[in-house]
This record gives sequence, C-alpha cells and structure tokens, in this order.
Amino acid sequence: MTTHNQKALSGTPPEPVIDLRLANRLLAQLDEAARHNLLTGAELVEVTELQQLGHAGQSLEWVYFPVDCMVSLLSRPLGQRHFEIGLIGFEGMLGAGQALGVSACAFDAVVTGPGRAWRVELLRLQQLTLRHSGLNRLFIHYLYFELSQMGLMAACGRFHSLAQRLARLLLMCQDRMRSADLRLTHETMAAALGMRRVGVTLQAGLFQDQGLIQYSRGQILVLDRSGLQHASCNCYALERGDYEHMLKL
Repeated sequence: MTTHNQKALSGTPPEPVIDLRLANRLLAQLDEAARHNLLTGAELVEVTELQQLGHAGQSLEWVYFPVDCMVSLLSRPLGQRHFEIGLIGFEGMLGAGQALGVSACAFDAVVTGPGRAWRVELLRLQQLTLRHSGLNRLFIHYLYFELSQMGLMAACGRFHSLAQRLARLLLMCQDRMRSADLRLTHETMAAALGMRRVGVTLQAGLFQDQGLIQYSRGQILVLDRSGLQHASCNCYALERGDYEHMLKL
C-alpha cells in the first residue's frame, strides 16, 4: 500500500486537503463547536442549473450554505417577468429567515450557477439555533445584509443603466462563483436584470468589443475586472462594504 509520504517522495504531488467547512464564509464565522453541530448530519450536495430550491409563499424543507454554486432570489410581480432581488453564493445562505422561525419563503430561489452546497434539514437547524446563541446572532446579522442587498438591487434597477447593472451582475457572479469563467446565458442574465434578452445581448456584445469579457455559447470569461468595476455603478462597492460590515457586527 502506497502511503502519503511515499507518494510525495516519488514526485507525485499529494492531493490538496481542503476544509470544506470553511468554504462558506458564514460557516467560517462560527466557533468550532457550533460549526461541528451544524454540519453533523449535513449533506454536501450538487445543485444543478435552474433547480428550484425554494418557492415564494411556501415553506422550506432544507437550508443551503453554498460552497461553489450561486442561487438567485427572484420576485415576479403579477403578469411581469422575473426580477432578481438577491444573489447568494459562498458568502451566504438560503433560509436564514426560516431558521429563525419565519414560516415561508418571500421569493423563488433558483440555482443560476451550478455547483455544491451544504444542505441542512430546516427542523434540525431551527433546533440548533435555539441552543446556540452564536447561530441565532449570525442569522440575524445575515438577514440585515440580505435586506440591505435587496434595497440596493431594487434601487439599482430603477435608477441605473443597463450597462452599469450588467457590469455589477457580472462582478457579483464572479465573486460568488470565485471564478472568472462564468456559465451564464443571455436568458439567465436578462431574467436576473428583469430585461429583454435582446438588450442584454447587445450590451454583452459591447463589453466584448471593449475587451472586458469574452462570450461563447453560454460561457462568459471576465477578461478585465477593473474595467467592469469602472463600468459598474457604485451599488457593487456598497454591497461588498455592507457584507464586510455585517461580519464585524
């Protein structure tokens, strides 16, 4: 049997050891005991593109802590197109309100970036929240951030141009997927922005002509992040600042 040391001596690099408990920033804020109790019985699951994890007006069965996936919170006014009101990645969670006792989801929750997430049964998490004050505090603070993000995104959709909003969306997606290589279709971006596909296609083409991105068959490669930051409105920087402030509360 080949040991880990023998592999290293033979010149074969050892497999990296990745602590997946820390791959979600919220879980990383917990003390070791609370994180251990939360993840005991949790599952690391694969979520697929367009998989619906929550339905507006319905209760959740599971709470999700993304590792390398992305989940959009979507509002759909009667007779209107979906509009993205929140975006969750490895920095957050789906179900903070439900963990604190809220009975139903306020929005649809749809996977817009496939990958992995820790899945925890809601009833179990609610019981843990009652026993661990640190969990209760963290979820309340994260809800504060979610409300702040929703307010910013609603204002952004009302006052800023499509170019600014698309740049902000691409930056947010890159942050949450932790990759410059994004699997995003024009339809997905249009749904997130509450816009028609043709407008998003034209603006994405302009960004490509400017050397900011490269687009091909549902894949977007961010080439110039600083250029996208310059093209974006200040909502992107404000949202990042709000999150870091939340972690210090």
